[in-house]
Amino acid sequence: MNRFQKFLFAVSLLPWLSGCGLADMAYNNAPGFVADELEDAFDLSEAQSDQLDSRLEQFFIWHRDEELNRYREFLERAALDAADGITAAEFLSLRDDIGEAWNRSVEKGIDSLGDIFANLTPEQIEQYQQYHREGSKEYEEYLEKTAQQREIYRVERAYETLETWFGEFDFMLEERVSERLRQVPGIYQPWFSYREQRHRALVNAMKQGLTRQRLKTIMLDPSTDFARAFAPARDAYWREYAAAIEDISSWLSKQQRQRAISRLQRFARLVERLHDQG
Repeated sequence: MNRFQKFLFAVSLLPWLSGCGLADMAYNNAPGFVADELEDAFDLSEAQSDQLDSRLEQFFIWHRDEELNRYREFLERAALDAADGITAAEFLSLRDDIGEAWNRSVEKGIDSLGDIFANLTPEQIEQYQQYHREGSKEYEEYLEKTAQQREIYRVERAYETLETWFGEFDFMLEERVSERLRQVPGIYQPWFSYREQRHRALVNAMKQGLTRQRLKTIMLDPSTDFARAFAPARDAYWREYAAAIEDISSWLSKQQRQRAISRLQRFARLVERLHDQG
């Protein structure tokens, strides 16, 4: 993802990714953050920026009204699933919910904002390409690592995420969890290839006049060549990761599972409050 796509994803899934206070503040200030990212990405004119501000306000009204209750529902369901150890099937179902939330937000965002980018100047397209190149550095640096360094990197990131949810693991469990995570295949290489092909399709569409429908096809259509090429690696990764989560969840203590349940319930209350503020 480039920085803007990461931000949209974070907005869609904010309750999962942040502490309550930070999530509350970030969600309420999200229109300004997104506007800043898009202005950086395209060097928008004053007229484009004014139009963007108005459209973003409407987008986030929709998101608060239509999406937040859905998030509360699957947060509460995830808390129930975690009580006796989450299974691979439950994890994959939750992932599907997250993917649908992302797709709905992207589609609505395109409907709301897409025509702003219909007539970009060559200079604005070049600005976007530079923005994309800067966002690619993280992936390029990863791909320059040795196979062993890549494994260490991805296992450490996955391990840190688990400790965020379940608390610090003791030495014995740390070794067991790390070994199980090493069995999950890496996905950065196929993801980076997919990302670059999608970027090239997007730039070509910008040069021809970026319609809403063309943007939806590039971002959401699973039948594009680059989406179909990425699908087998993506699906294999999530199956293996879900199986690892099921195994790891079965090793956790009741106290560790309760920590995750409490966190999910706290986020569900946060989402309900954010919705009610609208």
